[in-house]
Amino acid sequence: MRWTLTGPPLLSDLFRNLWAACHLLVFRRSALRWLAPSPSNFLILLVLSLTVSFTFDLLSEGWPGQWSPAGIAVYLLPGFALLVFGQVLVSRHGLWRLGLAPASIGLAADSLMGIAQCILLYAGQHEWLSADITRYVPEIYLLLYLWPVLALVLVFTRALAWPRLESVLAFIILMGFFIAWTLLFSDERLWTAVTTEEPAPVAPHIIEEAAVYAQPDLLQRALAALEPERPEQVDWYFLGVGGAAYQGVFRTEAETAKALFDTRFATSGRSLILLNNDDTAYSQPIATRTSIARALSAFSSRMNRDQDVLFLFLTSHGSEAHEIELSYWPLQLAPVTPSWLRQVLDDSGIKRRVIVLSACYSGGFIKDIQTPDTLIITAAAADKPSFGCTDDADLTYFGRAFFDEALRREYSLRASYEQSLSTLQEREEALGYGQSNPQWVIGEQLAKDLPSLEKSLFPPSR
Repeated sequence: MRWTLTGPPLLSDLFRNLWAACHLLVFRRSALRWLAPSPSNFLILLVLSLTVSFTFDLLSEGWPGQWSPAGIAVYLLPGFALLVFGQVLVSRHGLWRLGLAPASIGLAADSLMGIAQCILLYAGQHEWLSADITRYVPEIYLLLYLWPVLALVLVFTRALAWPRLESVLAFIILMGFFIAWTLLFSDERLWTAVTTEEPAPVAPHIIEEAAVYAQPDLLQRALAALEPERPEQVDWYFLGVGGAAYQGVFRTEAETAKALFDTRFATSGRSLILLNNDDTAYSQPIATRTSIARALSAFSSRMNRDQDVLFLFLTSHGSEAHEIELSYWPLQLAPVTPSWLRQVLDDSGIKRRVIVLSACYSGGFIKDIQTPDTLIITAAAADKPSFGCTDDADLTYFGRAFFDEALRREYSLRASYEQSLSTLQEREEALGYGQSNPQWVIGEQLAKDLPSLEKSLFPPSR
C-alpha cells in the first residue's frame, strides 16, 4: 500500500523531495516518482543546504566568528551546476519538469549528507567515536561527499535509458566539476572563526647582555648609597621586595610603600627596593634570594643592630606550601620560604624586625620567623588567600588598606593594622570574597619597646 504526504503544499513538497533524496541515496529510480520540483521548493532546498553547510562550518570553526558573503557565492555553484545538468536533460528529453529535478533532489540529498557530516563532526569533537571509526573519518567525509553525485547520475541516466557510455561521461563531467570546486575553494567557509593575532612576545630585558652586566653594578650602587645610622636616635631601615615580574601590581606596591616611608617616616637614604619587573631591569636591582641576603647584610653593616629597626616588606604571590614567589622569566629563581627567611634574618644579626608580608597564605610564615623582637603582619592567614593581585590594579587590597590608606593617617602600627583590617573586611564582603584574615603577631620584648620606637617613626600629632 502506497502512503502519501499531506499538509501545506510547500511543506508537503519539501518532505516529498527529502523522501525522494532518501530513495536516491539508495539508488532507487522511485526517487523520481516522489520528486516534486518547483521554483519555490528549489529555493527552500537551497536555503536548507546552505543552513546545513553553515552549521557544519560553525561546528568546525567554533565561536566567535563571522559569516562570509563570499562563501555564500561559492556554495551556490554546485546548485548552479545541477541546474545546468537539468537543462541538458530538458533539451534532450523535452520534459520541462526535468529542469529543476537534478538540482532539487541534489540539494535535498546534500542536506541529508550534510546533517550526517555534522553528527559525525560533533561526535568526533566529543570523543564519542571508537578508535576504528575515528581512523577512517576523512574517508567517510569523502564518501558522504561523492555518494550523492554518483547516485544522482546513476538514477537519472538509468531512468531515462541513457547508454552506459553517456552515463559514465555525465558522471565524469559532474564529478570533475565538484572535485575542481573543492580544490579551488577548499578554504572558503560560510562561517570562519575570528582569530586575534597575538603580538609577538617581547623578550624580557633581563636576558639582554647589557641588563645582565648592569645588575651587579645596580645592586652595588644601591647598597653603597645606604646611609649609616645616627647614634643619637633610633633609625628605621626599609627594604621592599616586589617578587613576581609578570604582574606590575607588585612593583607599584613596593614603590608606594618605599615612597611613603621616605616621605612620612624619613627613611630616605636608608631605604631600598628590589624589583622583578621588566621596566626596571636597567634601573633597579632585581629581587632574588642573593640580592635580599646582600641587602640585609648591607643594612646590618650600617645599622645599630641592637637599637635600630628593620622594616621588611615583601609583596608577591604566595602558595599554600607557604612560599613567596620570586620570578623573572626566564631566570630560575628560588622562592622565599619561612626557613630561609628566618636564616637570612638571623645571619644579618639585626635584632628588631617589623616584617610585612603581602601574599596569599602568608600567615604560614609566622611560626618560623617569630622572635621576641619581631612584629609580623601578614595579608592573610596561613590557610587563606589574599586578593587584588590583578594586572589592572595599582595595589593589592591589603597593600591599599594598610599602606595607602591607614599608614598615611594613623600614628602607630597597631592602629594602622586595625584600621586596615576593618577596611579590608568591608571591601572583601562587598565584593563577595571570602575573608583573608590578616594576622598581627608581635614578640614580647618588641611589644614593650614598640611605643618608644614609634616615636622616632611617627611625627608627633598636632
